[in-house]
Amino acid sequence: MTLFLIIGCNNGGGEDPQKVFLTSIANLGKGFLDVFVTFGDMITGAFGIKAETKKSDVGQYFTSIAETMESVKKKLQDEVAANGNYERVKIVVDQFITETLDKIAEGAKEAAKGATGDVIGNATSAGHGATPASKDSVVSLVKGIKTIVDVVLKKDEGDAGATKTAEDDKKDIGKLFDGKKDDAKEENIAKAAASIGAVTGADILKAITTSKENPVENATEGIEGATDAAEIAIAKAVNDKKEIKESAKKDAIIAAGIALRAMAKDGKFAAKDEEKSARAVNGVAASAVNKTLSTLIIAIRNTVDSGLKKINE
Repeated sequence: MTLFLIIGCNNGGGEDPQKVFLTSIANLGKGFLDVFVTFGDMITGAFGIKAETKKSDVGQYFTSIAETMESVKKKLQDEVAANGNYERVKIVVDQFITETLDKIAEGAKEAAKGATGDVIGNATSAGHGATPASKDSVVSLVKGIKTIVDVVLKKDEGDAGATKTAEDDKKDIGKLFDGKKDDAKEENIAKAAASIGAVTGADILKAITTSKENPVENATEGIEGATDAAEIAIAKAVNDKKEIKESAKKDAIIAAGIALRAMAKDGKFAAKDEEKSARAVNGVAASAVNKTLSTLIIAIRNTVDSGLKKINE
């Protein structure tokens, strides 16, 4: 994606200072978007999110977003400082920095705190019950992603309540959050994959943003006590508590809960003691994270593109 700028010819001798200034802004925009094309390729291509991707790598990804925002902010400020005669442009640049770049950087830094630890797909062929994600990690991810989404997604983009799959299928996905391994059957893993496939990345992001910033850890009800995506992610593995109940039984909420648990410290899903079960569970975790983050990065890129074009106007 490249920014194009049409500027009238300078009738005087030498280069028009305004033309030089605006051209430098246009070139800055092009350089910034090139960075995010690379990020998009990393997500969707061979270097994208996989089961083997570490949670800490996702954290570094968020850190890189913050660093990129800060780099662009500095370049914009330097250009404005060097061309101080254009007050109207300065006002637009300052607004873009405070309302867009700073907020995206703030959210990315917070989200990075939550994405730490071993691989996203950490189920093993030895078989095991589920492990809840760290509450502190999930809270950081929810807060950080919410800060970014509030900037980069419109109010009508994404639906936290989006749901399309059968009610009983959504209920059975709770078996991947159980304290026992035996219910993590192939058909239940497939139901989780169907929930993720039934919604958009924007739906998942909105479900994350509508989660509580202080989710409740229910030690007795486990997954059956979860009411939103954050509480799905931190749900205790309680034996025989293996159904997702009505308030959380939406495809977008379930997919968001899977993504949060996969990214956050300690989070793990139940898996039977067989290789194909572990691979399938890990694939579901990676799919949820990939869909969430690829949508987020595209939204960031488009938002910043729009802001830079506004400056060029």
